[in-house]
Amino acid sequence: MPTRIKVCGLTSPEDAILCEALGVEFLGVIFAESKRRVTPARAAEIRQAVPHACLVGVFADEDPATVSATAEAVGLNMIQLHGDETPDYCAALRALTPLPIVKAFRNGAIPDPEELAEYETVRYILLDLDKSNPERGGGIEELRSRAATAARAGHRVFLAGALDPENVREAIEEVRPFCVDVASGVEREPGAKDRDTLRRFVTEVRG
Repeated sequence: MPTRIKVCGLTSPEDAILCEALGVEFLGVIFAESKRRVTPARAAEIRQAVPHACLVGVFADEDPATVSATAEAVGLNMIQLHGDETPDYCAALRALTPLPIVKAFRNGAIPDPEELAEYETVRYILLDLDKSNPERGGGIEELRSRAATAARAGHRVFLAGALDPENVREAIEEVRPFCVDVASGVEREPGAKDRDTLRRFVTEVRG
C-alpha cells in the first residue's frame, strides 16, 4: 500500500484546501499547547472549507469528555493523543466516541511492541522526536529504527520527526510507515504552509 500523508498544524482554511487538492489523506489541527494551536471555532472554519477531508484533532492530556465534545462540535474524523495518555485513558475515551484514535509517543519513551499491544483501543501509533528534550528524544536514526520495528510488528505507524522534502523518501524506505506526518518541514512560519515546499513534499512521497 502507498504511504499516506498527514499535514499537521493547519491554521487556515486556505492551507487545508491546498492539502486536499494535493491529495493529502489526513489534515491535522492542534488543540494542545503549541505555536500552531487553534480554537474549536477556527477548526470549525477549516472543517467547513474541506467538508470531505479526514480532519484529525490533536490533544494532549485533556479530559476525555472534553476531547469527545470538541471532536463532535468541530466534526473531527480522528483523534490524536500527544500527551502521556495511558491504555486506560484511551479505553475511556473510546467509550465516549467511535472515532479512531492515534496515540503518539516521543522518542525516548516509545514502548516496546509488547507494551504497545496494551493500547487495544488505539488504531494507529505516531512516533515523533522529543523536541522539548533532545537528550531524552535521541536522534532521527534511533527514532526510525524503533518505528521500523513497530511497523514490522504489525502496527500502523505514523512517522513524524523533522521530515521535509529532502529526507522523506529515505525515511519511507527505512521505515515503511503507514503514514508520514509533517508540520514544520513544509512551513514558511509556524502554522503557515509554504505551497511550493508542500507540493514538493507530496511529490517525493508519491514517488
